[in-house]
Amino acid sequence: MKKVKLSLETHMWYREPIKNPYYMLYCLFDVVYPPELKLYLSELMNHTHKSEIYLQNTPHIVLLIYSLLRSIIRGSYKILSNSKKYYSIHPMNKSEVSKLMTFLGSLSQEEYLNPYLVFEDVFAKQSVIQLEIDLFEITQFALGDFIEPPSIEVNTSFISINRLIEAC
Repeated sequence: MKKVKLSLETHMWYREPIKNPYYMLYCLFDVVYPPELKLYLSELMNHTHKSEIYLQNTPHIVLLIYSLLRSIIRGSYKILSNSKKYYSIHPMNKSEVSKLMTFLGSLSQEEYLNPYLVFEDVFAKQSVIQLEIDLFEITQFALGDFIEPPSIEVNTSFISINRLIEAC
């Protein structure tokens, strides 16, 4: 794959820009835990079909969630696209990943053992730009009171972003 120069957009939620996607994930998960981030994304998605506004009294939190999710999308793509620089495989044993853990998540046991497979699958189906557009649409519909629901494509992006969170 061609080397890609892509900003991780960390200055929105971190004090300074970060260039290394692994360090970005380390810093991001100091800010919010992955299950908590998945919960926020699910709540955002639920509010796209409701007439009430998500976190109406604290919209800055919604913008923070949007920034964090956007950084995950960009970091995942950067790891995939610059695979020679960032991809290093440290395989885990199957005994390290319990069957219960794989049952509770949306990834297969092979994907838990090698998250790079998730990145390949997600970005083969959708581009970074499409994921970001759909994430913006989810956020926009969660913050507004719209008559019509968002496009049907946001469902695919919602699932893909959830998988990226789990893979990270």
